[in-house]
Amino acid sequence: MLRSIALCAGLNALIAVCAAAATAVEPAPMQNTFAAFTVAVTPDPDPSASGPQYQITVRDSDLVLARLSAPYSGSLSKSYVADLNHDGAFEVVVTYTQAETQATVIKVFTWKNELLQPIKLAELDDQQKQGYRGDDEVAVVAGKLVRLFQIYEARDGGWAATATQRRLHYGFDSNRWVVD
Repeated sequence: MLRSIALCAGLNALIAVCAAAATAVEPAPMQNTFAAFTVAVTPDPDPSASGPQYQITVRDSDLVLARLSAPYSGSLSKSYVADLNHDGAFEVVVTYTQAETQATVIKVFTWKNELLQPIKLAELDDQQKQGYRGDDEVAVVAGKLVRLFQIYEARDGGWAATATQRRLHYGFDSNRWVVD
């Protein structure tokens, strides 16, 4: 009898730990503000969606002005809201890490005509790709979209990190990544 009670207590403790771990992996909403707008980026709670999606919601006080859902693979990392192209409206930056490759994906949406519209960012050019292996750090610094990554070199049939990092910012006027 005591053995059954101890086994049940142990199983209940294990279930409680697993339930706590399951709730801990759900990312918290990323919320930003720009002027009177509140912008939230969250995993889409709709289980009927085909594959994982994130949702960007734009609010003015309690009124929802726009909602956009977009697919992603992996885990959501960060979001930022700022006027990156200096037109007076805001851009939303969403980053996520792909599960298969651990590559950082950067998505940008602009607030125009009361809608969130995607902006296609240029790829790195050939010179910027030299030594690039992914795993970018992305941030908005002083009104600029900045990415920083480690430079690698081929060594003994593999890749080895060098002491150098590359820092670039996105030039929205020239539509390309520029050395910062």
